[in-house]
Amino acid sequence: MKTSLLTITISIGLLVSVPYAFACLCDELTIEQKINQADVVFSGTVYETPWDFSDDSIAVGFSVQVVWKGADSFPSIKNGHVPVSTAKVSTACGMNLIKDKEYLIYAKIVGGNLQTTTCDGSWFLDGRTEDIKELDEIGSTHHFIDARKIKSYQSHDCKGPGLFTEEQCEFDKLVRNVFLPIVIALPIVGTTVFFLWRKRK
Repeated sequence: MKTSLLTITISIGLLVSVPYAFACLCDELTIEQKINQADVVFSGTVYETPWDFSDDSIAVGFSVQVVWKGADSFPSIKNGHVPVSTAKVSTACGMNLIKDKEYLIYAKIVGGNLQTTTCDGSWFLDGRTEDIKELDEIGSTHHFIDARKIKSYQSHDCKGPGLFTEEQCEFDKLVRNVFLPIVIALPIVGTTVFFLWRKRK
């Protein structure tokens, strides 16, 4: 009886301890350490549902908002869209990546791809206020904007969020609203003036 009771007690203890034995354990990092350890630091919105990246990882596409670090070492981020992979399960420090949610991502470049974990410091953007303050002191390298939100811009002009930098969108808007009408109007005005001048003669 004693042996059975001891066996049951040990079994329960093992069952309770197993989840903790395999839980994700992270070192407590300062914001500066998180920045220094990351190859790329950016904020962005998940714009699609996760897909299988490998047997033990998933990936999602991010619409990039602001880049603070890594644009030169990972140039494709300058396009405004970038995939990031993470472990499938939280016990392996995988991120819970939800479509349409904004995140602050601290990523490493692994095999030519961006990879992140909860231990890197990646989390929901609204939960990283202090990080953003410190990152803004360092200064960002690239800003992106959802061009469809710019007034007087049609959605078909910009194919997706984050595709253009703010400067590109403003320039395109200037071309569309100012230069293009002038270019169209000049021949019409010139022709009208010419015929009026001929008529007077």
